[in-house]
Amino acid sequence: MRKTPKRRSSREIRQQLRSIYEGGGRATDFSKLDRVGRSRLTGFLLKTIGLLAVLSVIAWAGFFVFTKGLFQESETLRLTTEGPEEVKSGEEVSYTFRYENIGDVPVASLVMKLTTPSTFHAYSMVPEPEGNLEWTIGSLSAGSDGAITVTGVFLAEVPSSQRLQALFTYKPANFSSDFQDILTQKVDVTDSVVSLSFTGPEKALAGDTSEYVVNVQNTSLDPIYNIRIIPTFPMDFTTARAEPAMADGQVYWVIDTLEPGELAAITIEGTFTSTASGEQKMAVAAGFVDQDLVYLQNVQELVTDVLGGSISFSVIVNGSNQSQTADLGETLRVSLDYANHSEEATRDMSFAMTLSSDAGAVPIDWSRANLGEGTRVGNEVSWESLPELAPESSSVIDLSLPIFSVLDPGEADMFTITVVLTLNKVGTITSTRTLEATPIIITLNSDVSVNAQARYYSESGSAIGSGPMPPQVGQTTSYRVYWNLQNSLHTIENVRMTATIPQDVAWLESTDTDIGTISYNTTTRQVTWAIPKLLAELGHAGAWFDIAIGPDSDDVGRFMKLTSTTSFEARDTSTNESLSQSLGELTSELPEDDFALGKGVVTN
Repeated sequence: MRKTPKRRSSREIRQQLRSIYEGGGRATDFSKLDRVGRSRLTGFLLKTIGLLAVLSVIAWAGFFVFTKGLFQESETLRLTTEGPEEVKSGEEVSYTFRYENIGDVPVASLVMKLTTPSTFHAYSMVPEPEGNLEWTIGSLSAGSDGAITVTGVFLAEVPSSQRLQALFTYKPANFSSDFQDILTQKVDVTDSVVSLSFTGPEKALAGDTSEYVVNVQNTSLDPIYNIRIIPTFPMDFTTARAEPAMADGQVYWVIDTLEPGELAAITIEGTFTSTASGEQKMAVAAGFVDQDLVYLQNVQELVTDVLGGSISFSVIVNGSNQSQTADLGETLRVSLDYANHSEEATRDMSFAMTLSSDAGAVPIDWSRANLGEGTRVGNEVSWESLPELAPESSSVIDLSLPIFSVLDPGEADMFTITVVLTLNKVGTITSTRTLEATPIIITLNSDVSVNAQARYYSESGSAIGSGPMPPQVGQTTSYRVYWNLQNSLHTIENVRMTATIPQDVAWLESTDTDIGTISYNTTTRQVTWAIPKLLAELGHAGAWFDIAIGPDSDDVGRFMKLTSTTSFEARDTSTNESLSQSLGELTSELPEDDFALGKGVVTN
């Protein structure tokens, strides 16, 4: 059985602790403790770290100040603009850019650079800039201010948004670095000083003369300059007269100057052609012209309802009533279709068809033309006193116009077909009316001709091929294939001639060209001659390549195929038409080689 220890009193515990700490009979004084000595190296490191910390704080504070962190909290320059936010194009406006030093220290230097859109034209600036829209203002004491005023005009499209931007560069007297502020003035061009009106008939009969009036007025207090009036009329409207007339070669009117409040009028007379019907939209636009650019100011439209007349007719060329292209040597198939829509018979009608060109003589071979019983005088064909046309009936005149295969000097590559119908009687009413069809413009494609031939001998009789002639089984015979282009009317581009050589024909990698490059694809076995652009002035281009055959016994007694069909394609840069031709395959018969005639069949 364990013995339970005797519990000690608190007095006994204190006496025991005193005996431990008294040592030699004197109690230890805990109110005074001696520090153990610290090494010098540790002290030095601690001082160094403290110094570096202080320097870091100073450096970061300086960086913050000189990157405007602190400076921006106390603003130095106050910048404002004065001027309209919405303007009229062509109206004089002024903008003032104000600056004020609201800081406590002077500004040592101040420069303003103004950037304006190309549509803004400055008339005056106060004060005058020292450079290209740049003002050196210099020093600006605390509390002082100033302003720069720019006066000009926006010649901008309506509507549009524009911006004026002023860049201020300045340096406070107590700083060594530059500061910049940008001031932007947004301007909306919502209207124009050019007032435009366009009036004309709400309804019109095809063939009857219709009159339209354009009024242009300057609503500003200053003159305006270089105004262009651009009409947009439907194809079925033919202008007979305009006052004032357009300048030669132009499709618009030019007004050099309009004084304040001045009004300029343009009168247009014309007729709707026989193919016009229903609502026809007419439009005119006015614009400022600045360095060959037109900035539209105003557009006005109106609609004229063209009513069907008692008679209608149309001109169809090669199945279309639209302008089109044609090839030299082609025959134009022309039809004059006309119909009587009235309840009375029409009598005493006549047609007149005129072919005309400003580029030279009309290239029609009249000696081979079928005029459909018409009478020709020069380039005009007429049909007089046509048979009576019963109510709700129609008729047609067919004719053909062959185009020359080759153009001689002075002959045009573009001409216009114009047809006019004259009607004198409808029933018992005699009233002469003329009705014109929409003119059709015929533009000729370039006179490209291509040729492909294989030869063993040159034209002089010297051998350009090699091997036996006629070709023999087991032996190799080589030929030269010539490709030639003739072209002199228009420049053509993206020119390509291609052909494929059979599997039993070898490519000899011997080629030459006047222009462009010849390439051969070993996978497709296709030969290609490519010319990026062939100028009309060049007239001719040629290329050649060599190939070879090695006949076997199965080829005896026949011509061997040298190339497949040769294809040509290009684009006419004048008419924008794609041109193409196809030539037959080439064989060892060599029909163009006079010295090889009868020597093309394979022998043993």
